[in-house]
Amino acid sequence: MGGVNAVSADRSHTSSLAVLGALLFVTARSLDSSDTPGTPASADPAKLSPIDRETLAEVETALTSQLEDSESTVTSTLAEVAAAIAFVRGRAEVPSLTASRYDALRKTVLGSLGATSAQGATIWPPTSQTAVQRFGSWNEALKAAGLATNKVGRAKGQLRFDEAAYDRAIAEFLADCESQGVGATYKAYTEYAAEHKGEVPSAAAVRKFYGSWNAALAAVG
Repeated sequence: MGGVNAVSADRSHTSSLAVLGALLFVTARSLDSSDTPGTPASADPAKLSPIDRETLAEVETALTSQLEDSESTVTSTLAEVAAAIAFVRGRAEVPSLTASRYDALRKTVLGSLGATSAQGATIWPPTSQTAVQRFGSWNEALKAAGLATNKVGRAKGQLRFDEAAYDRAIAEFLADCESQGVGATYKAYTEYAAEHKGEVPSAAAVRKFYGSWNAALAAVG
């Protein structure tokens, strides 16, 4: 359980700051009604705080590695990320974001970047699981990014999900499996639900709701 695994320090490894940059970028997307946040005057990277400038530099490293053949896409995306960070930092109320909302918006970002998951390669923005693994929990990742943490105010066992929430949870899980190139098994969903505790129904609840795991997959397939 000790330090960072040496194996993860290769070229495909997304740095922690690049992960935080992704959180800020996607949060801005969730707040803005247009596809990309407007570029506020404070979006000049020189006006960002030293840590935010460092975050931007790490995002640039991740994107340059990912989009080797498209320098213009790297440049335009970096400008968007800078604008997004300034947009989030400039708000009077500190925003928050759920892991499931992050993953849903992440798919849109990947589509606009023309990115596809490759075996052994890390794609930016990374999945919410990457943030959880890096920081210990989704709330810790939010805290590290300077965002508000999610408050689950209901007692254990009282979380209620409607039909749309079940369908959405399975659809987002399937998209996540596809992006990582792993099978959409009941066991995988059990782990996914544990990582997104309080945000998605448990594996047992899903099986009970649909009647079987295969029926759950068929319902949103």
